[in-house]
Amino acid sequence: MSNWKEYKLGELVEITSSKRIMRSEYQEDGIPFFRSKEIIELNSGNEITTELFISKERFLEIKNKFGTPSYGDILLTSVGTLGVPYFVNYKEEFYFKDGNLTWFRKFNNILRSKYLYYWFSSPVGRKALKEITIGSTQPALTITGLKSLTIHLPTLEEQDYIIEILDHLSSKIHLNTQINQTLEQIAQAMFKSWFVDFDPVHAKVQALSNGLSLEQAELAAMQVISGKTPEELTALSQTQPDRYAELAETAKAFPCEMVEVDGIEVPKGWKQTALSEICEMQNGYAFKSSEWTDSGIPVIKIGSIQSKILTVEGNGFVSEDNLSLRSNFVLNDGDIVIGLTGAYVGKVGRMPANKRAMLNQRVAKFLAKQINESETFYSFIYMNVIQEEFKNFVDFTAQGSAQPNISTKDILKYPLLLANNDVHLAFEKLLNKILDKSIFNSYQNEVLSNSRDLLLPRLLDGENYE
Repeated sequence: MSNWKEYKLGELVEITSSKRIMRSEYQEDGIPFFRSKEIIELNSGNEITTELFISKERFLEIKNKFGTPSYGDILLTSVGTLGVPYFVNYKEEFYFKDGNLTWFRKFNNILRSKYLYYWFSSPVGRKALKEITIGSTQPALTITGLKSLTIHLPTLEEQDYIIEILDHLSSKIHLNTQINQTLEQIAQAMFKSWFVDFDPVHAKVQALSNGLSLEQAELAAMQVISGKTPEELTALSQTQPDRYAELAETAKAFPCEMVEVDGIEVPKGWKQTALSEICEMQNGYAFKSSEWTDSGIPVIKIGSIQSKILTVEGNGFVSEDNLSLRSNFVLNDGDIVIGLTGAYVGKVGRMPANKRAMLNQRVAKFLAKQINESETFYSFIYMNVIQEEFKNFVDFTAQGSAQPNISTKDILKYPLLLANNDVHLAFEKLLNKILDKSIFNSYQNEVLSNSRDLLLPRLLDGENYE
């Protein structure tokens, strides 16, 4: 690092913000408008959950007069959750909220913007940002403070080498995140097709009403389930006969008739019931303050439910003796939990792979009942409780004026439609593979992220160049 030169950040890049957009200018469609929340989601590789827009005309007015973010620029969260960087590679045009985000653009010819992105993500960068943070009740980063930051800069060749190493890890993480998003879309589409729209049943009903045979009706259901044409199914029967036979058995499991139950048309033989028929629930344990330790088995608190994969680290520990003393409260790979109070009421997440933890109060886990001796309703439960309808049910049912809370007894009253066992067995066989894969990908991302975090300080401190 001895040959690395020291600069003030304001000497290397223009640091600015956006032009103010009033709330009255928000629209239902148009040009995407990002706040800190959306930038944090983009930085994590997640989809944007709340969409805001401004008009195309307003965007073009700003773009022509002042410019807008383009590829290679950096946005940095500067109020509330501080110091989350986003390297702009967004394919579409967008604008962002002033004050919440700081904009780094027009980099000079001795600083790669991607290098600065990784510097902000490193312990060195985070420490530097913390030192210039102002405000106690509402922490913030100022443009003046950011311009004053000192950064030690290697040569462009060294920057490119560092970027190449870190990009390799980041691209693997991004790919796994994209795969998981695709897997979730597949799972959601399958759940909706089978248990909401009843596509395989309707395909059979339509075929029979057209005068086709039962065998032809089942072939129609196979097409709907697999998304394949008759010609592709014929080819499948020759190239993968076992897969074809499995698909035929799945199609056969669906009824050939719709009937009316309580004014609603449902597949014949399926029944309206409640969540309690397919699962039980376990409330978390209220650990005493004296039981918390500096190491041991991690604890899942209500704040751990940040996304669909639980955050295990950073929630405190209790003695590993609890694994045997309080085995009912142990969480393992894939366990499904739900928040019971406050802002987390109804939020659902799953335990990551290769992790064990203890279940704390204000959180509960779902205990899937058996379909038969070897299979449970696990995937069917999970797909139900991540639906918007379930969240609406929980929000409506939750009690309390100061903060909402719901009991496991009330959660188990959630109404659902239960199919025949053969359909559920086929669903579990297919969905378990998808859900297991997403858990494994998340575990891989954790390993890759840890590797990247270990490399970051070494590379950005010049350790590899001494």
